[in-house]
Amino acid sequence: MPHRVRRLLVPATLAAVLALSGCSGSAEPDASTPPPSATPAAEQDAVSATTSASLAEQTFDATAGDDVSGGTITTTLRALEVSGETMTLRWAVRWDNDDAPDDATTHMFDLGIENMPTLTDSVNLKQYRPLCAEGSWQDGMVDQIACKNSALVSPSEAVFFKFPNHATIEAWAVFPAPQDDDAVFEALVAEGWPAFSGVRATTAP
Repeated sequence: MPHRVRRLLVPATLAAVLALSGCSGSAEPDASTPPPSATPAAEQDAVSATTSASLAEQTFDATAGDDVSGGTITTTLRALEVSGETMTLRWAVRWDNDDAPDDATTHMFDLGIENMPTLTDSVNLKQYRPLCAEGSWQDGMVDQIACKNSALVSPSEAVFFKFPNHATIEAWAVFPAPQDDDAVFEALVAEGWPAFSGVRATTAP
């Protein structure tokens, strides 16, 4: 069984320099539905067949600390695309456990993760969090919780989202556009999982 990799994404020197999103404006977009310009209609379903687009893929043991969920997790980086003032990260997650029934599921809670990705530009020492409809990542705890609960991510069912056995879950998150043309990102789709390194944003078609 593949060995699980644990990685600390953000060094202490990066923590002090953040490019964080706040409230997305007067309109309050539904976090369960991506902006039309950010995500093609074919990717709006959380559970879908695996697409051919893939920049990188990683497989590791499905564990959460000392608790073992069993099987493996495969994360696939689809794209990081800029459109106007936003950039959209797309990835996929697959849970495989041959010792469990084909109709078995595991929750994000069981895996010790939540769908709240982070992009870190290690070249310019900036960190990006998903845009949100309410609150702000930069203010107090109440505002940070409101921002987290209204973040533009999918799936958006927090820790209670179920991963079906042997099924590929398509996911996305919307961030502010990069502030620097030479930005190179590490994409962390879930805390405690391996990050994707050396990711450059491209312009959306």
